[in-house]
Amino acid sequence: MPFILLSDVDGSVRKAYGVKKTLGLFVGRVSFVIDKKGIIRHAFSSQTRATAHVGEALNILKSLS
Repeated sequence: MPFILLSDVDGSVRKAYGVKKTLGLFVGRVSFVIDKKGIIRHAFSSQTRATAHVGEALNILKSLS
């Protein structure tokens, strides 16, 4: 892939971006599309639609190119 993916194993990035827990219990699930300049172009948050994150990110990437 011509872009970097990040897996936030220790939760430090989640905390830095202010992703809150769902119902105060479950770690939030948010996918960010960030451009080369470091600008967040899109954020998709869904705890219940985990499989939608990939499609949502790909659609945004296509629209930015």
